[in-house]
Amino acid sequence: MNPINADDALICLRAGDAAGAVMPPIVQASLFRFETLEELHGAQARENEVCVYSRGTSPTVRELEETLARLEGAEAAKCFASGMGAISATLFALLAEGDHVLFCGDIYGPTIEFAQRLEDYGVTHSRCFAAVIDEIEAALTPATKMIYFESPGSMRFELLPIAEICALAKRRGILTAADNTVATPLLQKPLAMGCDLVLHSLTKYVGGHSDTLGGAVAGSAELVERVFRRGYMLMGAVMAPFDAWLLLRGLATLPARLAQQQADALAVARFLAGHPKVRRVFHPALAEGAQAALFAQQMRGHSGLLSAEFDLPDHAATLALGNRLRLFGKAISWGGVESLVSSAHRTDPGPDHDGRMPRTLLRFSVGLEGAEALIADLEQALA
Repeated sequence: MNPINADDALICLRAGDAAGAVMPPIVQASLFRFETLEELHGAQARENEVCVYSRGTSPTVRELEETLARLEGAEAAKCFASGMGAISATLFALLAEGDHVLFCGDIYGPTIEFAQRLEDYGVTHSRCFAAVIDEIEAALTPATKMIYFESPGSMRFELLPIAEICALAKRRGILTAADNTVATPLLQKPLAMGCDLVLHSLTKYVGGHSDTLGGAVAGSAELVERVFRRGYMLMGAVMAPFDAWLLLRGLATLPARLAQQQADALAVARFLAGHPKVRRVFHPALAEGAQAALFAQQMRGHSGLLSAEFDLPDHAATLALGNRLRLFGKAISWGGVESLVSSAHRTDPGPDHDGRMPRTLLRFSVGLEGAEALIADLEQALA
């Protein structure tokens, strides 16, 4: 069954202009002219909405921002040169000395690295890996100003109770920010569950062709404006018009790509789950208990990502298994049309005490080669 909502698919196809161009034109201009200085000054006060100087926005980037806002059900969206551009500008803009941010779930590594840098400026953080609201609440402090989470996470794909987290945060006057990159706006809507802000690495599924970088933050007009003024404009992670055009092109095929990648990834996950050399498979559709309930409540489906813990003696044997794969490229990132494999660890981490990130874990990003061919590749590597 196709998990993609028909209205969302139509939004992704939104393109063109009044002149009849099938795709929006690339407006490659760094600045824009006005009739009077008064008009210019008025436009500068609304630089997030009006094209003045392309460090603020440009027509091609604006088209992408409006499309992403519609997909997420947001009042506004702001695009950045990368996912980390969106993440760092959001944390920088909304947190101040004395504030605390609670990170929930498996968080993208550079996000935590940026939070560690913010410690130098008096912004503290802590982490909670539990998917139970009572434990998340217990991890809050009087100084907590933001709960930042990923659901699904990008390695074990564990789900968090988004609506409960957001309700808890609202009772405490705490902002919530969700990294929705894994699910994309097509498979999950955090804002509809009460979240304040949603962030994306557009580099992944939205771009979809491993040829451009991009990031985005979406939410209320007031919060996005704060991120724009205090973070985006000062940190300079500006999206170029050509990148916005590539991302608009990627959006047009996202519904078709994601539907196929979801189906093929589920077939691969089921194959691995039944293989004697596999200990565990991490994929939300194969989860049980509370995780299965969350998957049914929060998501329309899962993307092309999964991971597996293999019954192998050590980290070196895991790397050797990955190296034997022929159709899965060895590369970081994910979400493109090509299948990829990566290890949970760059070096041998030693004994796995808590089981969160096993030494023998590999992550797979399923592309468009077809489930049958990918399963055959896994079979030969495992043999």
